[in-house]
Amino acid sequence: MKKIILAVVLLAAAGGALYVYFKPKLTDKPSTVAYTETILGDWKIDSVAAKDSNSIGLLVMALDSNLTNYAFRFAKDGSVTQLLNDSVVPVKRNYIFSDSAHLVFNEGDSLQEKQPMQVLLLTNEQLHLLSSDSVTLFFKKVK
Repeated sequence: MKKIILAVVLLAAAGGALYVYFKPKLTDKPSTVAYTETILGDWKIDSVAAKDSNSIGLLVMALDSNLTNYAFRFAKDGSVTQLLNDSVVPVKRNYIFSDSAHLVFNEGDSLQEKQPMQVLLLTNEQLHLLSSDSVTLFFKKVK
């Protein structure tokens, strides 16, 4: 009889231990900020890279000597203000997320020119965008 009680107690203890081990941890998860809010603020181009050195986008960007001096201010209303030092560059631009991995820029006076970009990385400090011509833009958050 003692052996049966001991076996039942050991089996219950083993079951309890397995339950505690495999049970999902109930910890306070940090509140996640949506990607639409993570992009808000000022960003500067840190560097540019391309898979193909013949890329037209890379050539156009290389011709702009102020490329790494530009700051891009992403606002909550979807507008993007391009700044050079303390002055505003007169380029009409806005953005919209099609999903968490795709960002579309609308440019020009009528905002009809669309530039789709793939979001490779978006954190509070870094933004990596891949353009349709395989140019990767690496941004840093301006503090």
